[in-house]
Amino acid sequence: MFEIIEDGVLLDQNVQIGNYVTIKKGAKIGKNTIISDYTYIDSNVVIGENNYIGTGVIIKGNVQIGDNNHILDQTIIGLPSKHIGYHFYKGRVLIGDNNFIGNACAIDCGNNHLSCKHPELLPYLSVDLPQNTDYEDATIIGNRCYILNNVTIHHNCRIGLGNLKNSSSEYDTVICTGCCLNGFVSLRKGCELGSGTYIREYASIGEGAYTSMMTHVVKDVPPFAFIRNNQFVGDFERLIQKFKISKNEIIKLRNEFENKRSQKLKCY
Repeated sequence: MFEIIEDGVLLDQNVQIGNYVTIKKGAKIGKNTIISDYTYIDSNVVIGENNYIGTGVIIKGNVQIGDNNHILDQTIIGLPSKHIGYHFYKGRVLIGDNNFIGNACAIDCGNNHLSCKHPELLPYLSVDLPQNTDYEDATIIGNRCYILNNVTIHHNCRIGLGNLKNSSSEYDTVICTGCCLNGFVSLRKGCELGSGTYIREYASIGEGAYTSMMTHVVKDVPPFAFIRNNQFVGDFERLIQKFKISKNEIIKLRNEFENKRSQKLKCY
């Protein structure tokens, strides 16, 4: 076995480290976490308990990962944000608990250009987050998200946040293979994106919304809406049943959704 673990790394109990792993000074790894071969973990990375980190995963910069996550091979977390004029800025990535992230995903950190260029987005991006805490420079993935292979999540996205109750399923929010979420996308708890869905910058996707394969989302999507061939085609009954939610509750969610949108796009 050969690995590079710099002085100052904090390893809790029963952490398993594979071959040719590099962990930089200042990183913190929680107990019972498995770090597979050829993985790189940068300084300022905090990984919680009972996580599995696959082969060749790269975690760069300021990244915080919660507990019980499964992150598969070749995924890169903490890439610099891709935004003209800010593509060298390194913000944060925050990942919650009980998530699955598939092979070869790319998750960018946030950037902090909101205050000077888009101050109107600050309250929009703080929805459902603790008050009096600055999340301006963060890309955030909440809890119980199932993200399949080759998904790209760009800077300042918000994935799986919201006050919708947990379903009886293992995962609530699902992003299928090959999806791309551009900057400042809000994908609220309970959504499902079909394979190859492309979501334009600033789009807000409400709780329990569903997109079919290869959809290009160019507007905001209300809660529990079904988007197919870039058109709103009605309520999506399978997710309504999954979350056991009534029609009246959906109407209430849609009314609340108006206050959670970025207001930069029209709504389907």
